Amino acid sequence: MRAAEADGPLGDDELDGLFQPLADAGLIALAVSGGADSLALLDAVDRWRRRGGAPDVMVLTVDHRLRPGSAREAANVAAIAGARGLAARVLTWRGERPTANLEAAARRARYRLLLMAAAEAGASHLVLAHHRDDQAETFLMRLQRGAGVFGLAAMRPLVKAGAVVIARPLLDVPRVRLAATTAAAGLEPVEDAMNTDPRFTRARIRRIMPLLAADGFDPALIAGAARRLAEAAAAIDAAASALITQAVETDALAVASLDPARFGAAPVAVRRRALVRLLLAIGGEDYPPRRERLERLATAMESHASGRFKRTLAGAVVEGRAGRFVLYREIGRAGLPVVALKAGFEGIWDHRFRVAAGRGVPRGLTLGPLGEEGRRAVAAGAGKAPAGALAALPALSRGGRIVAVPPLCHVDANNDGLAVDVRAVVGERLKEPPLFPDFTAGP
Repeated sequence: MRAAEADGPLGDDELDGLFQPLADAGLIALAVSGGADSLALLDAVDRWRRRGGAPDVMVLTVDHRLRPGSAREAANVAAIAGARGLAARVLTWRGERPTANLEAAARRARYRLLLMAAAEAGASHLVLAHHRDDQAETFLMRLQRGAGVFGLAAMRPLVKAGAVVIARPLLDVPRVRLAATTAAAGLEPVEDAMNTDPRFTRARIRRIMPLLAADGFDPALIAGAARRLAEAAAAIDAAASALITQAVETDALAVASLDPARFGAAPVAVRRRALVRLLLAIGGEDYPPRRERLERLATAMESHASGRFKRTLAGAVVEGRAGRFVLYREIGRAGLPVVALKAGFEGIWDHRFRVAAGRGVPRGLTLGPLGEEGRRAVAAGAGKAPAGALAALPALSRGGRIVAVPPLCHVDANNDGLAVDVRAVVGERLKEPPLFPDFTAGP
């Protein structure tokens, strides 16, 4: 890059290189908050598409309703998109706000809304404006929390999130250039007070970044370290995939069975990553457990020789049975989802089961956990599966009575015409390394 370009706006000659991974997409969705970074993304993508051969573009903006004027700011984003001939949709975060960890809750809500809207529109990619400074800040935030290789690898340029690929084409671009791009386009950004509020971790990290840069720890250096750690993480994930293939079996009840001998022969980093992937595939958490909790579980499993063994972590139960470890879903205090099942639905229930309902589904049919009482009533002939695993299976009910437990092939004699297919997807989830939370919508 020429010196004159170091702080200047993104030029037209740079756009093909930045957005090349999106060139073959049919429709992409841009996440635009109204801040300088996302407005720069909107302007750059708009200029790129006008050069010809680019995909169709839609703009998504989220009204968090966290401060006065947020609805007006979202409407302004939609107006800017409309003035450029781009379709736009405003998404609103509704419901109660948590009293603690608001920053994380807002982030989760934003991603869930954006991914759902992108998928509904048929977009192949959700494009975010994260840049080099964001990458450096994320690295430092995770370092502060004691993250390992996978946490410090920070954000990836392309990550599959359900049916949509999250794309971050600006990770090598500094914040100052995006601000210059927005200014050159004549757009006025919104200043989010959360970005400078010292109650939030990122704002505190951002405040000390100039001090670090003055001593040589600039964002380019930190982001480069994150990129190299991502390469190391990919190598560990490849080894973990091979270990899972060799040492883990899954069944139609969403139970995973682990061979301790084969598992224990792998390097520590590979074992830990494989265990994280198992927990995320079976449990109900979106993020890996804290390192210290994972270490305690792993150490207990590695030192176990005989006798009773049962631990829980991240929504999963790990139990010793017949010389192996089995992992299955923990129902937990909050229970598992119970939802009304509509005709024609296709989706995922509790991360673990793919559900497809035919057009003949009767009214009043619900999908929820079998539960302990239901297990005792219908689980005869389920083999040697753990009782807890059976209780966490999806069951179809109507009028408060269980009419079918598809994973057990149990159907009430009066309901043998139910057109609902339910299949475990734990094995499929294990094949794909989790690099982003699973915000797949349930039925």
